[in-house]
Amino acid sequence: MKNIMKTVGCAGLALAAATGAAFAQANPAPSSVQSADANFSNPNATIANFDPANLGPVLSELGVVWQERKTSNGRTYLAANIGGQLSVAFLPQACLKDGVSNCVGLNTYAEYNGVAVNPQSISAFNQKYWFVSAGALSDNNGAYISRYDIADYGIARGNIRSSLQNFVVLALKLRDELKSGSKTVSLDGYADDLSSALLNRRGFEDIGGEETRRTTVDYHISDFEETPEFVKIFVNDPSAPKNKILNVTK
Repeated sequence: MKNIMKTVGCAGLALAAATGAAFAQANPAPSSVQSADANFSNPNATIANFDPANLGPVLSELGVVWQERKTSNGRTYLAANIGGQLSVAFLPQACLKDGVSNCVGLNTYAEYNGVAVNPQSISAFNQKYWFVSAGALSDNNGAYISRYDIADYGIARGNIRSSLQNFVVLALKLRDELKSGSKTVSLDGYADDLSSALLNRRGFEDIGGEETRRTTVDYHISDFEETPEFVKIFVNDPSAPKNKILNVTK
């Protein structure tokens, strides 16, 4: 965690890592999002797509070390390292020009190897954090986490930064889940633990007020955790929008 903070401390990804730790300890983040933004140029400027020529400079400004590589089937991607602790692949997708450029989609992918995965932990993680998608590797000897971003009409440089900040926080949370996943014996029990943690955090915020959340990452991570609660609310609300699946008749 400290290496990540040192590597990208001037641009805000360190703040994302610090925020994850801060939430775990129920402490406020150490600095404001405004001070972090001050070290990131032109956050409102738009890049046209996720081609390496556009994405690369944003990553470099964030302190991310990267290099351009090719997949086994010839697709271009950026192999990156954040703080010496998190290896990430950025795969430009939905490439409108000859399938190789003007890529308006971006798949951000991180993988963890060498640990047996508890499917219940992965399921619970996905229920809690819908911003990303996690899954077990085919040999059940590890897991992955991914995020898909869209730039059909361009995307602000600051939005790339924010998306990556949140991805880093959740990737580190998944790493911690995998370390302790063997302790999860019941998905129902784990869901109850999540609800309990959510209520505890709400109580803490009631005492400290909104000052307990100082960055946009704080707000996003907090509201990611609200998703299972919203599901319960909508399921039990007869006036909420619902879709009916009709049986197919032959």
